[in-house]
Amino acid sequence: MSGDAKRNAQLWRMLARVRALRVERKRRALNLARETLQRADAQVDQRRAEIRRHDAQRQSILQSCGHDRRAGQLWREALRWHDDRTPALHRALALAMRERSNAADDVSGASLQLQRETIGRDDAIQRARRFRAALLDRD
Repeated sequence: MSGDAKRNAQLWRMLARVRALRVERKRRALNLARETLQRADAQVDQRRAEIRRHDAQRQSILQSCGHDRRAGQLWREALRWHDDRTPALHRALALAMRERSNAADDVSGASLQLQRETIGRDDAIQRARRFRAALLDRD
């Protein structure tokens, strides 16, 4: 009986070490997911800034369109060319927002996995302590 208790105590100590390693791996995965989310946030901010700059440029072109008849035609062409870029900028923003959403989902999933591994590690540590205490009580 004492041999079984000793083996159980050793088994749970080893399991606690293995689970601690798994917790560390999940913690690294969570940190990586958070870094990816930060980069995605920065990408969304960058795309929004590009759209704001684009809108400001459009206003500048609009002001130049009406001054001179000959030059006005050139400015209207410039405006048309400028407006042709608008959908591409909005598509890039939508893509960046989707990537940010996916990154946020990855952070949530990694956090949940870390939580599960931490609970498993804590359980293994608790069981190892109980078996060790039972062994010490028998001696």
